[in-house]
Amino acid sequence: MRRIGEGMPGGRDLRAIEVGNRLWAIVQSVPEDGYSETVLARGLQNLDWVGPRAIAHERVIESFLAARGLLPMPLFTLFTSDDRAVQHVQSDGARIRRLLKRVEGKVEWGLRLTFEEKAARAKMSSRPVTSGTEFLARKRDMLEINRTRLHEAQSAADRVYKSMSRLVTAAQRRTSLERAAPGSRLLLDAAFLVPAGKSGAFRSAIREQTRGLRALGIAVSLTGPWPAYNFIE
Repeated sequence: MRRIGEGMPGGRDLRAIEVGNRLWAIVQSVPEDGYSETVLARGLQNLDWVGPRAIAHERVIESFLAARGLLPMPLFTLFTSDDRAVQHVQSDGARIRRLLKRVEGKVEWGLRLTFEEKAARAKMSSRPVTSGTEFLARKRDMLEINRTRLHEAQSAADRVYKSMSRLVTAAQRRTSLERAAPGSRLLLDAAFLVPAGKSGAFRSAIREQTRGLRALGIAVSLTGPWPAYNFIE
């Protein structure tokens, strides 16, 4: 039998229940006094409480990454009984099957491109300054160079996203997360839906598309494969 992890803290009897027509739901019984509305409202304000439960939820989901179709439910999706869980899936069956068809045989990969502004600034600051005038001139030059480099980096990130989007089943750019961070700037935060059997080719394409970006001060971070979290809404 497939090992599906330990599940939620305080939970028991992690199991698969049939919800009809070759669909299964992975559920677990949890104590009401540990997951009531009051406890959840209080616990959601505490990262030390949420963290272990989010990790447990993720581990169970990832243990089914090789399944033909995987539809992750949000953290703290609660039902009063197995029957209510089955009823929920059956009542929402058309949408669930449409989503499963979309992600069937596919996984998600995440790509982040970050402009390392601190590195560029440190390189210019390594030369000695001999006068106040030279200091002001260097500061002006540094701002101009950083603006130019940032513009070049943003254009490169846009090209990478457009090129990779043409090679995958679906792509999503999370522009709301592309915000400046201390010492760096997030140029691209994207998710790509890729057929599982083509993951190797996808990684090779990423390497080819991002070759030479470090010379522009861009750090590349590729993560995955993941369940298709960003493609099930």
